[in-house]
Amino acid sequence: MQRRRPLRREATLEDFLWLRLKALEDWHFRRDTVFQTFPLAFVEHDALLVGELETGRQERSPVRDRLLREAGYTILRFPRADAETGMAGIVDIVRAVLEDRKG
Repeated sequence: MQRRRPLRREATLEDFLWLRLKALEDWHFRRDTVFQTFPLAFVEHDALLVGELETGRQERSPVRDRLLREAGYTILRFPRADAETGMAGIVDIVRAVLEDRKG
């Protein structure tokens, strides 16, 4: 009996964004983590920065957003269409916010 290799899933926009954020020097982004009981797509705790791509399927949680803001976090939301057409622009915005936090 021959063993089959498992099928790989296709890379998503989140995967591509993750690779770009992970490559930013001096910053340590985490992916798919939890703040209290709420999921976070991407977070850089030292800079108090949360990033996410909007899919249009999930509803925003006002409680989650309020708790994050009270803890000092900034939430950056990017439309999925922007990620499809201009991932570099999204990374430039994130980098600018990070540099502002650094200085």
